[in-house]
Amino acid sequence: MKVIGLTGGIGSGKSTVSEYLIKKGYTVIDADAISRAATAPGGPALKPILLEFGAGVFKDDGTLDRKAMADMVFASREGRHRLEDIVCTIVKDEFMAQVEHLREEGHEGPVFFDAPLLFEMGLEKDMDECWLVTASVETRISRVMKRDGLSREEILRRIDSQMSDDEKEKLADHVITNSLDLTWLYEQVDALLCIVGEA
Repeated sequence: MKVIGLTGGIGSGKSTVSEYLIKKGYTVIDADAISRAATAPGGPALKPILLEFGAGVFKDDGTLDRKAMADMVFASREGRHRLEDIVCTIVKDEFMAQVEHLREEGHEGPVFFDAPLLFEMGLEKDMDECWLVTASVETRISRVMKRDGLSREEILRRIDSQMSDDEKEKLADHVITNSLDLTWLYEQVDALLCIVGEA
């Protein structure tokens, strides 16, 4: 069973590639879904977040105030690293558990790990190979403005908070460029699937 890391910065189109793989019948483990579950009511990340950041990032009902949390961590490199340490540890453990379960079940074919912070978490060493989805900064800004309604400044702050594409390309085995249409994007994915023998 081959484990392939799939990553890309905000607005790159990584999720579009992930959705395409799922439609083609591949197993995709979603790091963001694990993270959301960890920070949902009753999730294992809430207590350490409270201890680390205080009650100011929680709403009156005790749930995490995701906007307040985002405003804090994207404004401070130190705060972002502290949050990543908490959440990424949980994500890593759950990912490893799911991969082990799939191996025990005799899963055949590749398993994809959709993780925006794949390289930042140092998980590339646990992958058989890594795929990076990229797009120009202006393309990414335009996509995220339409999708999330964020300002240009907010998006640039988030892009700047992540490892640069140049750094990621040095760590990636394959780069998928997502700056044209979906047909071209899917053709690149299909070509990589042929390389791993799973088209």
